[in-house]
Amino acid sequence: MNLILERVNAVCQHVRESNTQGITFKKLIGSTRAEFKRRDFDLTIKTKKDKTLDPSEFYVNAFYDAEDDCNNDTAIEIIIYHNFSDSNVFNLTQITELLIQMYDATVHELRHQWQSAARNYVTYTDNEHSPYRRYLKDSDELDAYGFSIAIELLRHMSKQRAKRYMRRISIMAKMRKGTTLVSPNLKSYIDHFGLNKVTKKISKKVYKHLDALDRRYIFM
Repeated sequence: MNLILERVNAVCQHVRESNTQGITFKKLIGSTRAEFKRRDFDLTIKTKKDKTLDPSEFYVNAFYDAEDDCNNDTAIEIIIYHNFSDSNVFNLTQITELLIQMYDATVHELRHQWQSAARNYVTYTDNEHSPYRRYLKDSDELDAYGFSIAIELLRHMSKQRAKRYMRRISIMAKMRKGTTLVSPNLKSYIDHFGLNKVTKKISKKVYKHLDALDRRYIFM
């Protein structure tokens, strides 16, 4: 997966470095789409305006469809929900925040694509319509979220430090950098399951991915 991380990181780095003077949200999304296409990623990036959000608020969702992938159709969709005005200009910090969320969502779905290809696109569950707790317990999600949590941790600390803190997982889940959680995904697992066999499984996945991932290819 490090090769995939390197390629997605290169997209995000290029977009940020090309827009250091600020850019509107619409142009930023256009620039990001173009760079993913230029680097031969087959994915769709959409935006949806949500007027319930504050004018500076946004969040990113993403989906992978194994059937589309098996049929050689575009299988990954990234959706940015926002309430930005058309004239709002993003500064470098805001550009980075958006690209981090897009990077994380993209590589999470690419992990699912890797899982699916490894079993010839056979689908065992329909997680899109599962209750959220059952969704989080699914073996594919445990692996993909372990992958995502490892990325979140390595964005803020070394592998050695991350492994040390993971021994105290409930404390690690609450750790913040400023007002931002170091690992929102780890916090979600602890909030839903506390300390039980599910969080024990996700911990093992995080350790595995911490060993495998190359921090140089994590966008931050």
